[in-house]
Amino acid sequence: MERNPWWRGNLPAETSSLIGPETEIRALLKLLAATSPVTATGALHEVEPGIEPVRGCFHSPGGATAGEPLALVTAAMAATWRGAFTEAVSVLEEVQRLCDARGERWTRACGDYVLSIAQLGLGQVAEATVSARRSLDVKWRFRDATGVALAADQLAVIAAVQGDGYRTARLQGGGARLRAVFGLREFGSEGMSEPRTVAERTARQLLGDDGYDAAFAEGRDDDPDSTMAYALG
Repeated sequence: MERNPWWRGNLPAETSSLIGPETEIRALLKLLAATSPVTATGALHEVEPGIEPVRGCFHSPGGATAGEPLALVTAAMAATWRGAFTEAVSVLEEVQRLCDARGERWTRACGDYVLSIAQLGLGQVAEATVSARRSLDVKWRFRDATGVALAADQLAVIAAVQGDGYRTARLQGGGARLRAVFGLREFGSEGMSEPRTVAERTARQLLGDDGYDAAFAEGRDDDPDSTMAYALG
């Protein structure tokens, strides 16, 4: 069975109800498929075998902390990067259960971001949108700069998969403003920023360069609260 990259919206344009010309959507999916998957430090497939022993440490008395669900988020992330989206969703459902039982919101938001990626990989665009917005809302409340940037990027990628060039460009403009406000540099791995690059390319195909630049400027000129309202609306 073919494995798709973790961030690919696995949507056949000819059978979906996506907005926008089918040729641009096919181009997006082709470009996404050609991008190398991202790794953090070393190969992520090496992370998964060590997750269960780590979980065992949290089952001792007094061990019910955010560590266990965060370890599972790491396992789910590794699963998405090898294209095992259904497996990732199953793991993240366990993350939600643990976090909800413990009132842990930040770790749950980390899981929701990865869940959005997995859902998009399964072609569940509406569900991916809900998960990304849920993550963004919590990350913004915590002022987690990296988490906000990742969730905003994911929403822009989703908009590009939907064929909404204007929303993609405006979200990317808002994301650029947020990075400037937070003082964030680009993420260390090229694969981490490549989906954003592909989404921009698709939006330019849909809008033309002038249209993209104008929509991007709208987002860039928004203040952070306005960007959040637009992304979550």
